[in-house]
Amino acid sequence: MSHAYRKRNAQALYDTHYGPNMTPMVDVVMVILIFFMASTAFLGPEWFLRTYLPTKAVGAPSAEPSTRLQIALGVDDEGRTTATVNGGAAETLAELETRLAAEARRVGVDTIVVPIDADGTVPYEDVVRLHEICARLGITKVGLN
Repeated sequence: MSHAYRKRNAQALYDTHYGPNMTPMVDVVMVILIFFMASTAFLGPEWFLRTYLPTKAVGAPSAEPSTRLQIALGVDDEGRTTATVNGGAAETLAELETRLAAEARRVGVDTIVVPIDADGTVPYEDVVRLHEICARLGITKVGLN
């Protein structure tokens, strides 16, 4: 009884090889897919923030003068967020809201430009809260420095 034996050398293994090895490519594609799936979950909330980003003026400047309220956010010794407008005295976000409302009534919401400069220690929640205050008052030209 004769048995057919298979050769077990490198040439015989190479002859039975059909096409490239797809395992490394599938692994890389799965890693990329997982990365994109995880990153989309983190990018969602920022889509809803409306900001006025400065652009280079191409045409003539507008005839309507704007009122610039430079707001700097910081944290005091007690851990509360404080705001200073144009380098003035520190005030809370509630006091800032009444000040912004008075300024909006005085000059109009279309002429107010609010650049926000937040310190690194300010919670992101308070920056969003300031955006919401400006949106509630009708101030649309709000940006981050």
